[in-house]
Amino acid sequence: MTDQALSGVKVLDLTHYVAGPYCTRMLAGFGAEVIKIEKPGQGDAARRMAPFLNDEPDQERSGLFLYLNSNKKGITLDLKSETGVKILKELVKDTDVVIENFRPGVMERFGLDYQTLEQINPRLVMTSISNFGQTGPYRDYKSSHLIAWMMSGMRYSDGAPGEKPVQTGGWLSHCLAGVHAAVGTAAALYQRNETDVGQHVDVSMLESVILATCYPTTVFSYRGVVHNSISKERFGLIPCKGGHIGLNLFGRLNWEMMCTFLGMTELSEDARFETPALRAEHYEELKAAIAERVTEREQMELFLSGVEWRLPIGLVPTTGEVIDSPQHQARGFFEEVNHPVMGKVSMPGAPFKMIDTPWQLKSPAPLLGEHNEEVYGKRLGYTKEDLVQLREQGIA
Repeated sequence: MTDQALSGVKVLDLTHYVAGPYCTRMLAGFGAEVIKIEKPGQGDAARRMAPFLNDEPDQERSGLFLYLNSNKKGITLDLKSETGVKILKELVKDTDVVIENFRPGVMERFGLDYQTLEQINPRLVMTSISNFGQTGPYRDYKSSHLIAWMMSGMRYSDGAPGEKPVQTGGWLSHCLAGVHAAVGTAAALYQRNETDVGQHVDVSMLESVILATCYPTTVFSYRGVVHNSISKERFGLIPCKGGHIGLNLFGRLNWEMMCTFLGMTELSEDARFETPALRAEHYEELKAAIAERVTEREQMELFLSGVEWRLPIGLVPTTGEVIDSPQHQARGFFEEVNHPVMGKVSMPGAPFKMIDTPWQLKSPAPLLGEHNEEVYGKRLGYTKEDLVQLREQGIA
């Protein structure tokens, strides 16, 4: 079997919810051995988040948890107990990476901060993911996907002209933080392998969003201008046969090509629509004219033809159309995993392809405490009687 990019790397995953598990999912997919540590009896809060298989809420039927935690082993351990902390420190001795996303200061209260753990393992890389970072005036503030998205400046790109901004769908802010955490962890591992010294990686969700979607904040920082791209460049979703398309008009060349593509060359020659500002002024008129030209055309035909013309036309597919997409099928983007409770499930696989050190989907997300006996027994030398006692005490 081909070695993966992170084969042999041992990771302790203390994360919960979305950002941290998304980070460790990427590490696990590229070959790291990830042990997910959850609170006894309750587990990760994502286990109780929809969607659920057949809409039946259950900690082992969450589609979100299944996706975020594939390829991992799972144990239960109470980090609020003295014994739980002792056991984690035993695991750290033979670990390359610890990932956590508690609020700043929590790991220190547990006695598991980086300064403590590096004394146990000087080669340890520890990555902390939080809303605003481990230091600074906002470090203790609460946040969410919506708050991070708004503070990044991206509120000026979401919504419709003249309307209130809307929230970008999904868990994008959390996923961006997870991606930055995975990349930062990999970079720290590379340096650790060169210097034999670990380090503490500090990831801020807000800064991750700003770095990934920097245009609004960059324009404001350097020019003091609040740039609302919607009112000038986007026509939003337009109905057509079989669904909707999304249409953006970035600059004069896109505008002229679109007019030719739709057989509306007279509009490109109309002085009323010469600039983005003028087109925004006549937004409703233009959108109605475009809608009239596309309403009887098939969605896929419009999309594929627009791609050939190099027009920024977006396909707005259903969930089924995403799964059946010829591009996704050709790239093997969706992979199947067999879960002991949910059965066979298709889910997104590799975020990108690496030929020599490939991503692999090897196992489903673990059941709560599924690998307790393996980790406590084989790795730490605890007997079955020891584990029974830990369970009775609520520690494992």
